[in-house]
Amino acid sequence: MLLAGIECATFGISCTALSGLGTTPISSLPFVLSKIFPLTFGTTTFILNVFFVLIEAMLLRSRFTVLNLLQIPAVLVFGLFIDLNMMLLGAHAPDDWVMGLAMSVVGSVVLAVGVFLQIRSKTIVQPGEGVVIVYAAVLRKSFGTMKVVNDVALVIIAAILSLAVLGTITGIREGTVISAFLVGFLVKGISHFFPEPKAGDPHQVDIEPAGKS
Repeated sequence: MLLAGIECATFGISCTALSGLGTTPISSLPFVLSKIFPLTFGTTTFILNVFFVLIEAMLLRSRFTVLNLLQIPAVLVFGLFIDLNMMLLGAHAPDDWVMGLAMSVVGSVVLAVGVFLQIRSKTIVQPGEGVVIVYAAVLRKSFGTMKVVNDVALVIIAAILSLAVLGTITGIREGTVISAFLVGFLVKGISHFFPEPKAGDPHQVDIEPAGKS
Protein backbone atom coordinates (compact mmCIF):
# COMPACT_ATOMS: atom_id res chain seq x y z
CA MET A 1 0.00 0.00 0.00
CA LEU A 2 2.91 2.33 0.76
CA LEU A 3 4.49 1.72 -2.66
CA ALA A 4 1.13 2.14 -4.39
CA GLY A 5 0.64 5.39 -2.49
CA ILE A 6 4.10 6.64 -3.47
CA GLU A 7 3.43 5.83 -7.13
CA CYS A 8 0.05 7.61 -7.10
CA ALA A 9 1.49 10.61 -5.26
CA THR A 10 4.47 10.98 -7.59
CA PHE A 11 2.28 10.46 -10.66
CA GLY A 12 0.02 13.27 -9.42
CA ILE A 13 2.96 15.56 -8.67
CA SER A 14 4.40 14.89 -12.13
CA CYS A 15 1.05 15.69 -13.75
CA THR A 16 0.80 19.04 -11.98
CA ALA A 17 4.44 19.86 -12.76
CA LEU A 18 4.00 19.10 -16.46
CA SER A 19 0.63 20.86 -16.73
CA GLY A 20 2.37 24.22 -17.13
CA LEU A 21 0.10 25.73 -14.49
CA GLY A 22 2.36 25.26 -11.48
CA THR A 23 3.21 22.30 -9.30
CA THR A 24 2.04 21.45 -5.77
CA PRO A 25 3.03 23.79 -2.91
CA ILE A 26 5.39 21.31 -1.23
CA SER A 27 7.04 20.51 -4.59
CA SER A 28 7.46 24.14 -5.63
CA LEU A 29 10.92 24.58 -4.10
CA PRO A 30 12.48 21.35 -5.49
CA PHE A 31 10.91 22.14 -8.87
CA VAL A 32 12.60 25.56 -8.93
CA LEU A 33 15.88 24.04 -7.75
CA SER A 34 15.71 21.55 -10.64
CA LYS A 35 15.52 24.51 -13.03
CA ILE A 36 18.49 26.25 -11.41
CA PHE A 37 20.85 23.32 -10.98
CA PRO A 38 21.66 20.47 -13.40
CA LEU A 39 19.64 18.04 -11.27
CA THR A 40 16.40 16.17 -11.89
CA PHE A 41 13.14 17.03 -10.15
CA GLY A 42 13.34 13.74 -8.26
CA THR A 43 16.90 14.43 -7.11
CA THR A 44 16.11 17.89 -5.75
CA THR A 45 13.03 16.45 -4.04
CA PHE A 46 15.22 13.85 -2.34
CA ILE A 47 17.83 16.41 -1.26
CA LEU A 48 15.23 18.79 0.19
CA ASN A 49 13.55 15.97 2.10
CA VAL A 50 16.86 14.83 3.59
CA PHE A 51 17.22 18.43 4.79
CA PHE A 52 13.78 18.07 6.42
CA VAL A 53 14.99 14.95 8.25
CA LEU A 54 18.00 16.92 9.53
CA ILE A 55 15.64 19.61 10.82
CA GLU A 56 13.64 16.91 12.62
CA ALA A 57 16.83 15.61 14.24
CA MET A 58 17.88 19.10 15.40
CA LEU A 59 14.46 19.87 16.87
CA LEU A 60 13.79 16.48 18.48
CA ARG A 61 17.37 15.89 19.68
CA SER A 62 17.31 12.86 22.01
CA ARG A 63 13.78 12.00 20.91
CA PHE A 64 14.97 11.48 17.34
CA THR A 65 15.36 7.70 16.93
CA VAL A 66 17.00 5.46 14.38
CA LEU A 67 13.53 4.58 13.08
CA ASN A 68 13.11 8.19 11.97
CA LEU A 69 15.98 7.61 9.54
CA LEU A 70 13.76 5.20 7.59
CA GLN A 71 12.24 8.32 6.05
CA ILE A 72 15.40 8.67 3.95
CA PRO A 73 15.12 5.40 1.96
CA ALA A 74 11.38 6.04 1.63
CA VAL A 75 11.94 9.46 0.08
CA LEU A 76 14.72 8.03 -2.11
CA VAL A 77 12.10 5.76 -3.67
CA PHE A 78 9.77 8.77 -3.84
CA GLY A 79 12.36 10.77 -5.79
CA LEU A 80 13.07 7.89 -8.17
CA PHE A 81 9.35 7.51 -8.85
CA ILE A 82 9.06 11.24 -9.61
CA ASP A 83 11.79 11.01 -12.24
CA LEU A 84 10.23 7.88 -13.72
CA ASN A 85 6.79 9.49 -13.99
CA MET A 86 8.24 12.73 -15.36
CA MET A 87 9.94 10.69 -18.07
CA LEU A 88 6.79 8.69 -18.89
CA LEU A 89 4.50 11.74 -18.94
CA GLY A 90 6.91 14.21 -20.55
CA ALA A 91 5.70 13.48 -24.08
CA HIS A 92 2.10 14.19 -23.02
CA ALA A 93 2.63 17.69 -21.61
CA PRO A 94 -0.32 19.87 -22.78
CA ASP A 95 0.20 22.87 -25.04
CA ASP A 96 -2.94 24.85 -24.14
CA TRP A 97 -4.48 26.20 -20.94
CA VAL A 98 -7.61 24.03 -20.89
CA MET A 99 -5.71 20.76 -21.24
CA GLY A 100 -3.17 22.05 -18.72
CA LEU A 101 -5.97 22.73 -16.25
CA ALA A 102 -7.40 19.25 -16.82
CA MET A 103 -3.98 17.67 -16.26
CA SER A 104 -3.45 19.73 -13.10
CA VAL A 105 -6.83 18.70 -11.66
CA VAL A 106 -6.26 15.03 -12.54
CA GLY A 107 -2.84 15.28 -10.91
CA SER A 108 -4.36 16.66 -7.71
CA VAL A 109 -6.95 13.87 -7.61
CA VAL A 110 -4.33 11.14 -8.08
CA LEU A 111 -2.05 12.83 -5.55
CA ALA A 112 -4.88 12.80 -2.99
CA VAL A 113 -5.32 9.06 -3.54
CA GLY A 114 -1.58 8.61 -3.05
CA VAL A 115 -1.56 10.61 0.17
CA PHE A 116 -4.52 8.58 1.47
CA LEU A 117 -2.81 5.26 0.68
CA GLN A 118 0.44 6.33 2.33
CA ILE A 119 -1.40 7.43 5.47
CA ARG A 120 -3.55 4.29 5.56
CA SER A 121 -0.49 2.05 5.15
CA LYS A 122 0.60 3.12 8.67
CA THR A 123 4.24 2.63 7.80
CA ILE A 124 6.56 5.57 7.11
CA VAL A 125 5.68 9.25 7.01
CA GLN A 126 7.37 11.20 4.21
CA PRO A 127 9.79 13.87 5.56
CA GLY A 128 7.65 16.65 4.11
CA GLU A 129 4.88 15.60 6.49
CA GLY A 130 7.20 14.38 9.25
CA VAL A 131 8.84 17.77 9.66
CA VAL A 132 5.40 19.38 9.98
CA ILE A 133 4.51 16.88 12.74
CA VAL A 134 7.71 17.89 14.54
CA TYR A 135 6.96 21.61 14.12
CA ALA A 136 3.50 21.04 15.57
CA ALA A 137 4.87 19.08 18.54
CA VAL A 138 7.68 21.50 19.38
CA LEU A 139 5.62 24.67 18.91
CA ARG A 140 2.47 23.12 20.41
CA LYS A 141 0.38 24.03 17.39
CA SER A 142 -2.07 21.95 15.38
CA PHE A 143 -0.79 19.90 12.45
CA GLY A 144 -3.20 21.68 10.09
CA THR A 145 -1.92 25.11 11.07
CA MET A 146 1.73 24.14 10.71
CA LYS A 147 1.03 22.41 7.39
CA VAL A 148 -0.37 25.64 5.94
CA VAL A 149 2.55 27.66 7.34
CA ASN A 150 5.10 25.19 5.94
CA ASP A 151 3.51 25.08 2.47
CA VAL A 152 3.21 28.87 2.26
CA ALA A 153 6.83 29.28 3.38
CA LEU A 154 8.05 26.83 0.70
CA VAL A 155 6.09 28.64 -2.02
CA ILE A 156 7.44 32.05 -0.93
CA ILE A 157 11.02 30.77 -0.84
CA ALA A 158 10.57 29.15 -4.25
CA ALA A 159 9.12 32.36 -5.72
CA ILE A 160 11.92 34.55 -4.33
CA LEU A 161 14.63 32.14 -5.46
CA SER A 162 13.07 31.79 -8.90
CA LEU A 163 12.84 35.55 -9.37
CA ALA A 164 16.37 36.15 -8.10
CA VAL A 165 18.08 33.46 -10.18
CA LEU A 166 15.81 32.81 -13.18
CA GLY A 167 14.30 36.28 -13.49
CA THR A 168 10.76 34.91 -13.49
CA ILE A 169 8.44 32.88 -11.26
CA THR A 170 8.62 29.23 -12.30
CA GLY A 171 6.36 26.39 -11.19
CA ILE A 172 3.97 28.57 -9.19
CA ARG A 173 0.68 29.45 -10.85
CA GLU A 174 -3.04 28.81 -10.53
CA GLY A 175 -2.44 25.07 -10.48
CA THR A 176 -0.47 25.50 -7.25
CA VAL A 177 -3.48 27.15 -5.60
CA ILE A 178 -5.84 24.49 -6.96
CA SER A 179 -3.64 21.74 -5.58
CA ALA A 180 -3.32 23.45 -2.19
CA PHE A 181 -7.09 23.40 -1.67
CA LEU A 182 -8.17 20.35 -3.67
CA VAL A 183 -5.76 17.71 -2.32
CA GLY A 184 -6.64 18.22 1.34
CA PHE A 185 -10.36 18.31 0.56
CA LEU A 186 -10.14 15.09 -1.46
CA VAL A 187 -8.10 13.24 1.17
CA LYS A 188 -10.79 14.05 3.75
CA GLY A 189 -13.49 12.92 1.32
CA ILE A 190 -11.75 9.63 0.53
CA SER A 191 -11.17 8.99 4.23
CA HIS A 192 -14.89 9.56 4.84
CA PHE A 193 -15.90 6.94 2.25
CA PHE A 194 -13.21 4.48 3.37
CA PRO A 195 -13.14 4.84 7.16
CA GLU A 196 -10.67 3.04 9.38
CA PRO A 197 -11.76 -0.44 10.53
CA LYS A 198 -12.81 -0.23 14.16
CA ALA A 199 -11.52 -3.68 15.08
CA GLY A 200 -8.08 -3.77 16.65
CA ASP A 201 -5.79 -1.01 17.79
CA PRO A 202 -4.24 0.97 14.93
CA HIS A 203 -0.50 1.45 14.95
CA GLN A 204 0.38 5.00 15.84
CA VAL A 205 3.62 6.85 16.48
CA ASP A 206 3.26 9.92 18.64
CA ILE A 207 5.91 12.57 19.12
CA GLU A 208 5.31 13.99 22.57
CA PRO A 209 6.27 17.63 23.01
CA ALA A 210 8.95 18.36 25.57
CA GLY A 211 7.53 19.16 28.98
CA LYS A 212 7.82 22.61 30.41
CA SER A 213 10.61 23.02 32.94
